[in-house]
Amino acid sequence: MSVFIFIIVIVGLITFGEVASKWFEARPSRPEVEPAGDEEVERLREQVALLAGQVERLTEEQRFMTRLLESGARGNPPPSDEHR
Repeated sequence: MSVFIFIIVIVGLITFGEVASKWFEARPSRPEVEPAGDEEVERLREQVALLAGQVERLTEEQRFMTRLLESGARGNPPPSDEHR
């Protein structure tokens, strides 16, 4: 009885392998992607640099606000630039 189950499992796996290989062969290939021009790449680099600058400014603002909130929670006055 177990020999028959073993044979059925083997035949099922072989059949599944054949079906899967034919399915992968029948799939359409991905369309070719045109390489971007140098101008477009340079424009993207500039935009990424601008975004990085904006993120840096936001990070500095967040650090400053965090320091203000922490000093206010402790009852200390916020640091001023005049005493530096």
